[in-house]
Amino acid sequence: MLKKVLVIAALAIVVSAAFLLFRDRTHPTGSVRTDEFVRTRGSQFVIAGKPFRFVGANVSVMYRDEDRARMPETLRQASQAGIRVVRVWASGEGGPNDVGPVGADSADWPRIHPLRWAPGKWNEEAFVHLDNVIAEAGRNKLLVQLCLVNWWRDTGGVTQYLRWAGITDAADEKFEFGINTERAMLFYTNEETRRLYREHLEKLATRRNSLTGVLYRDDPNIFGWELINEAQAVTGRWEERRAWIVEMSGYLKSLDPNHIIAPGDWGYRTAAERLEWLRDHQLPNIDYCDVHHYPRPDANSFVDSPKALREFIENRAAAAFLLKKPLVFGEFGMDVEGYQGFSQVDWYRAYLESNVAAGTAGAMFWILTPDQARGYGVTYSTDRDKAVLAEISRAAKMFAALATADPPERLLNASHHSVPRQFVWSRTANDPATQPLMIVREDKSILYRFKPQMATSERFEKLGGGPGYIWGFGVGHLEYTVPARVDRRRVGEIIVRAHIQPVLPIDANPEWIRTRVTLFVNGKNCGSRLIPVEPASQPLIQEWRVDSYLTRLSAMRGQAIAIRFAVTPDSDWLYGVNISNWPEGYESHDAKPVEVQVRR
Repeated sequence: MLKKVLVIAALAIVVSAAFLLFRDRTHPTGSVRTDEFVRTRGSQFVIAGKPFRFVGANVSVMYRDEDRARMPETLRQASQAGIRVVRVWASGEGGPNDVGPVGADSADWPRIHPLRWAPGKWNEEAFVHLDNVIAEAGRNKLLVQLCLVNWWRDTGGVTQYLRWAGITDAADEKFEFGINTERAMLFYTNEETRRLYREHLEKLATRRNSLTGVLYRDDPNIFGWELINEAQAVTGRWEERRAWIVEMSGYLKSLDPNHIIAPGDWGYRTAAERLEWLRDHQLPNIDYCDVHHYPRPDANSFVDSPKALREFIENRAAAAFLLKKPLVFGEFGMDVEGYQGFSQVDWYRAYLESNVAAGTAGAMFWILTPDQARGYGVTYSTDRDKAVLAEISRAAKMFAALATADPPERLLNASHHSVPRQFVWSRTANDPATQPLMIVREDKSILYRFKPQMATSERFEKLGGGPGYIWGFGVGHLEYTVPARVDRRRVGEIIVRAHIQPVLPIDANPEWIRTRVTLFVNGKNCGSRLIPVEPASQPLIQEWRVDSYLTRLSAMRGQAIAIRFAVTPDSDWLYGVNISNWPEGYESHDAKPVEVQVRR
């Protein structure tokens, strides 16, 4: 019996020694050295005081059985390619009969290894696998970014949280991507979903890795936390999402002060969305900025060439530099067939080189995988993506070589980058299509009547129009020209009237939207109007009375007068200009949607 006890004791000592040796090789024992964690310094990441820039990859290691089995190989391949950070899903809610992916995505996201089967029912097997991922990443000198929940249904995500809270109509296949966004917004405000999510944060931050013995919050192999993947918000309801970010980032910091946090906003397309993205990322417990981009399905970003991609990246980098925080492009994808006549390799080269040149802190791609059939997959298991992997390795060396580089000077002037993209057209002031009807009244005043489409130029984030209307979305301007006269006359006042409406985003409730339109006459700011959506059949007519001497002087001399309706980048409401004919049934008394009156 004594011999058996001694054998068991000796075995226990060997196992303990092996465990301690493994832990020592992956993480030092004893007190936590805070300089080993990723920190931020202005627009840079730093580790132990040294700047850190990286190429990173989303990695397919968590859900499919084959991916899990090949996890060590995937991480080894990532390290060999020069990748320094891998993005991993530390989430998964519900099983095969719960909320799941829509359509073709089902094969990529099987619901057999969630982290949580139900409230109060965690899946320890999945957590142990995550422990293995983090430990294996450490052995390969990779840092792990952990994403904590998914807006989309692939992993259960917010709609599964809502179902657990008794809200069953957020997951609805009648809507795009199977999500009723209006109902899914309840995730941010519902008391039960917030409680369940906080439980998830605590479960992860305080978990002790079963292989290394290190608490997640004390593990410098973890790069940082991402609160949510691609958090969406209905236009006009940004504050609901922002309050959730404030609550959860603060709670996570209280659990884990060692790791950096990103909110998980997917990015922005418009100047209005940019303002909200900036407000989310300037929150005190948010340490770095994040953007995702896929040129092919995202036509509204207007990235249709490598040159446009470079401009897209520079605009987002400039926004992050305004906040003095690092920027990571957390996802980028391009199929093997390329896009718009440019190959997949062309797009990857442009993406990586543009990030290097723009001074971003990290550029990650979607997705490193052993499966060449996976959508947007970059695979190491065949030679198909050899050229793409070569671009990734080349970029990794560039990022490392330029780790200490300052952001480009051209991107530090925020006023030059406040609008993501604009389109413009113009025509000459003497074009017959721009000429208003001119009426000389009995009081010697002159009235110029313009139809909506008589504009001489337009610049906006989106443009459109047709018979009886013209519009520009977002930030920009619409300009009409009062033609020059041969006579001179005394002018005491210029009156400008216009039938103007906001241009609504597709998801907006009209009651929530305004637009602030500023009138410029010959370049002079003549004041702004905050314009709501008008009631049915009750047009809202905006009027400006201009009596400044220099403006009147041009009119006195018979010179042309430029009438510009503008939504400026610094406005509080950035929802464009729509000038249209009168609604049906309205008695206009021959008035036109744009009128300029030159009075004596």
